[in-house]
Amino acid sequence: MDDAARRVTAEERAAAATWEALFRTQVVVLRRLQDDPIWGQVSMREYDVLFVLVEGGGALRLRELTEGILLAQSSVSRLVERMERRGLVTRSTPADDARGTLVTITDLGRRLQRETGAEHVRAIGRYVGEALDDDQQARLRSLLEALRAAQADIPPVDRGARRGRRG
Repeated sequence: MDDAARRVTAEERAAAATWEALFRTQVVVLRRLQDDPIWGQVSMREYDVLFVLVEGGGALRLRELTEGILLAQSSVSRLVERMERRGLVTRSTPADDARGTLVTITDLGRRLQRETGAEHVRAIGRYVGEALDDDQQARLRSLLEALRAAQADIPPVDRGARRGRRG
């Protein structure tokens, strides 16, 4: 074992094991959801865009939309273009920012989001609800919310300082 591996503490190893369990579980459940037959009218990524738009009041700047989903901005731009061609969203230029793009959900997009959303909730009910009882779900939600909320108080790594130590 080299010096770098020896410097890892037991607490860091435990945190890494926790992250690994969370990440691998997410992958397994996401794969189940992706394979679910509910994605006939919209893809899982299109649904995510529609969901974020609905949660955002029906219209968001492309930048805000990108922050809400897990795709690179260039991928979001192409996805939104395809969705516009299908009539699920419209794109326009905000009055206060000629360089920006405002993405607005259409009536068709809202209808498909509602319909697919109901099926999506039922699928999640199967994959999560049949695996964990109500108390386990509540504890897991509480832990995940605490983990997410704590991120704001954890300072970022100073990458320059880390690079300097290696040199």
